[in-house]
Amino acid sequence: MAWCIVSFGQETSPLVVDDIQVDVKDVKVSVKGDSVTVDLFLISYQKHPREFRLNTFASGVVDSKGSPYLYASMQMGQVKIDVSDRQNYLNYLLEPDEPTLFQLKTGAWKKQWGKPKQVKLTFEDSTEEGKFLEVSIDLDR
Repeated sequence: MAWCIVSFGQETSPLVVDDIQVDVKDVKVSVKGDSVTVDLFLISYQKHPREFRLNTFASGVVDSKGSPYLYASMQMGQVKIDVSDRQNYLNYLLEPDEPTLFQLKTGAWKKQWGKPKQVKLTFEDSTEEGKFLEVSIDLDR
C-alpha cells in the first residue's frame, strides 16, 4: 500500500533549529530602497532560560542572487548592536516559550534588488560550546 501526502492550503511547518523556533514577522524595504529591515521572532523550546549567542559578522541578509550583506544594526530585546561597534557576538538570555523580537537592519541596499530572499543567522549550539550553527531563513515563508 502506498501513501501520498496532500496539503490543501496549510501553512508550512515552523523552522526549528536547536530547540529555537524562528518565525518571520515582517520584511520591509525603505521607501528610497536603500535599506532593509527584517523582523523575526525567536522562541526557545527548552525548559529553562538559555543563553543565545549570535555571531554578528557571520549573520546577515541575502539578496535574490544569493549574495550576503552585512547588517547596519541588529537588536534583540533591549540589546542593540551597530556594525560600528565592531562587536563579534550578540548575547541574549532567551526565556522558554516567550517570543523574542529580533530585528536586523542593513544599509547599502539597492531598490532594484527588491525584497531580500533570506536571512542567515549563525549562533552557538546549546549542547556544544564553541560549535556554531549556520541557519538560512527563507523570508517568503
